[in-house]
Amino acid sequence: MKKILLIHGWNYRNYTKMTKELDAWHNREELVLELEKSFKVYKLNLPGFCGEREPDKAWDLDDYAKYIKDYLDKNKLDVDYILGYSFGGAVAINYYLKYGSKEKIILVSPAIIRNNDKSKKFMKTPKMFDKLRNKIRDFYLIHIVKTNEMRYGTKFLQNTYQIIVRIDLKDKVIKIPQDKLLIIYGDKDTMVNPKGVIQYLDDNYKQRVKLIKDGGHNIGKTHYKEIVKLINENI
Repeated sequence: MKKILLIHGWNYRNYTKMTKELDAWHNREELVLELEKSFKVYKLNLPGFCGEREPDKAWDLDDYAKYIKDYLDKNKLDVDYILGYSFGGAVAINYYLKYGSKEKIILVSPAIIRNNDKSKKFMKTPKMFDKLRNKIRDFYLIHIVKTNEMRYGTKFLQNTYQIIVRIDLKDKVIKIPQDKLLIIYGDKDTMVNPKGVIQYLDDNYKQRVKLIKDGGHNIGKTHYKEIVKLINENI
C-alpha cells in the first residue's frame, strides 16, 4: 500500500490553547478515513497546534519544510505522496523544492497566491519604527479587524502568521514537475483564490488542477470522497 503524509492547514480552532484534541485532522476525519482505504496514512501536528511544542521564535516556510524533513527522517519514513491542505499546501511545496525527489505532491485548497492579501502590508515606515509599527498592526488585526488567527494565537503563532500570509508561491508551484503535482480546489472557494491560480498557470499545468463542483474551502469535510477519487484517478 502506498504511503501518504498529511500536512494540515492553519485552522485557529486547532491552536493548542483552543483544543485538547491530539490530532489537527480531527475536524476533517472523514477525509482521513477515506484516504485510509487507498493509502497508509501518516499525520503530524505543526508547532502550536494540538499540543505540539512551539519554538522560541517565529517560523517561515523553510522552517516548516525542515520540520517535515526531520519528522520523516526521525520516523524513517519513505512516503510516496505528501498531501498539504490550505497552508499545509504551502509547506508541501516548499518541502518538495528543498528536500523532495520522488514524492508526489497533492495540494487541497492550497494557499498559493497571496499578492492580494490585505495584511500583506499594513503601513510603510522607516525600519527604526518596526517595533511600533508591528504593535499597531497587531492591535488593528486583533481588536479592529478581529482576525481569529491573530486573536487566539500565542506570540509564536501571531508572528509566524504575519510571515506566512505574505508569501506568494505561484512561481514556486510551477517548479514541481507536472507528473508529480495535483491541485484540487472547490470551485466556490473564496479563501485562497483558485481562479487566480488557474489564470496564472500555463495550459500544461492547468491540466493538473481539478475543481470540485459546489465545493468551498472546506472540501476536506464536505467532498472528501470526491477528493480521494480525484487522487486515485489523476496521480
